Amino acid sequence: MHPEIRPEMKLGMKEFENTMFMLTTAPTELNIDRFAIQGDLYPQRLDDVAWALPAYLASDFSLFFVFAPNVGGRWAISCSQATVTADRQVTAMSETVPTGMGLNAVNELSPSGAVELVAYLKTLEVNHLGYFDEHIAERFRP
Repeated sequence: MHPEIRPEMKLGMKEFENTMFMLTTAPTELNIDRFAIQGDLYPQRLDDVAWALPAYLASDFSLFFVFAPNVGGRWAISCSQATVTADRQVTAMSETVPTGMGLNAVNELSPSGAVELVAYLKTLEVNHLGYFDEHIAERFRP
C-alpha cells in the first residue's frame, strides 16, 4: 500500500502550479486572528472584501497571500507578487496566481521559505479553515 500523495507534497513540481488553497471559512474582522502567520502577523484589508498577508519578503522578490472569493466566487488564498519599498510600503501588486504557482516561485529562491509557507497553510488546514485542491482549476476551464 502506497501513502497518499497530497497536493502540497508536489511543491516545486509543475503539476503543483494550479493547486489552490481553498478556504472553508472566509476571513472577517471577527476571525482574522485565526489566519495569523508566525503568531502575530495578521492579514490586512485590501478593500471591502479581500485581505492580504505578506508571505515572503526579500529584496528582489516579495509575495503576498491574497484572501478573496476569486475562484468561481469561492474563497481561496492566491498569490500576488508585490513591489515593496525599503520602508516596507507596498507600491504595486500583480494579478493573482494560484497558490501553487506562488509557492513554486518562492521555492526557486528559498526552498526553506516555501516549506514554511506550506506549513502555515497546513496549520490552516488542521484548524479546518481550508484545504489544498489540485483539481479546482479544471472546473473553471472553458
